[in-house]
Amino acid sequence: MKLADTSTLYLAPIRGITDLIYRNAFAQHFQGIDRALAPFVSTLKGNQVKATHLRECHPEHNHLPTIPQIIGKNPDHFIELSRQLAELGNQEVNWNLGCPYPTMTKKRCGAGLLPHAQDIDRFLDTVCPRLSIRLSVKMRLGLHCSDELNPLLPILNQYPFKEVIIHPRVAAQMYAGPIDLNTFARCCETLKHSVVYNGEIWTPEDMLKLHQRFPRIQGWMLGRGLLANPFLAQEIRQGVTLTPDQKRTRLKAFHDSLLQGYTQRLSGPTHQLQRLCSHWEYLQHSVPNGGGLLRKIKKTKTLAQYRLLVESFFEENWEYLL
Repeated sequence: MKLADTSTLYLAPIRGITDLIYRNAFAQHFQGIDRALAPFVSTLKGNQVKATHLRECHPEHNHLPTIPQIIGKNPDHFIELSRQLAELGNQEVNWNLGCPYPTMTKKRCGAGLLPHAQDIDRFLDTVCPRLSIRLSVKMRLGLHCSDELNPLLPILNQYPFKEVIIHPRVAAQMYAGPIDLNTFARCCETLKHSVVYNGEIWTPEDMLKLHQRFPRIQGWMLGRGLLANPFLAQEIRQGVTLTPDQKRTRLKAFHDSLLQGYTQRLSGPTHQLQRLCSHWEYLQHSVPNGGGLLRKIKKTKTLAQYRLLVESFFEENWEYLL
């Protein structure tokens, strides 16, 4: 398919994956993504935000337009971090109401806040008048069930969000099980804001089916499908594919940029190898015998071993699978 030029494609925030190094390498080697949402910065420790987290969100450091995301429930801490992000030059901040991990939900953060509509209302009532930049929200359909949205959607309509990004699962599902497009449709009908769809777009065909069902949606967020196939956004946007040789060459260049970035930024081979391995958890689906390659990568102990293994793999004559 070829997506309308008026539509916006977003890179989803995936913690430990879509960091500054990944976003900049992606922008250098691939096409089709218009904007990115950065993995969240937490305010659970108050105003003690690491300088590295702020650097990741500095507009001058990001080659892809990137929106910072904050997770937390204290309005004063949210406002203070938003102020710091605005001083860096950011024009928008996103509030995370979708993180499904128990480490956050048990603290009533991320999707853990969704059953508590009045707490969300009080938070927004304090935050919105004091923000100097625009606010968007990324959310799930609920923590345990979509009925939790019934009191929440009218509350969200009271506040001036730039947009609302919705992953059509409840947090208890994590990233497995069916997506609930009927409830997503209800959200689109009820909310007065622009809605961005996020979830389970793995192929251009997936995108086409969703676009046909929701023709009024102008924003689409790509996550795991894009990590497995970094060409996905270009295929959706332009409706064309590259040759197998072109894909292999570009994928290697992308990988080399990641490798260079992580060896320069991260301290110690263990940390570097862990981060590189996390990318192959997704890329294994794009290359022949990807599972076997990933198992070999996990057994490497040094960067030298890793380099030899991956260089040898890319020198082989194989075709990109997706």
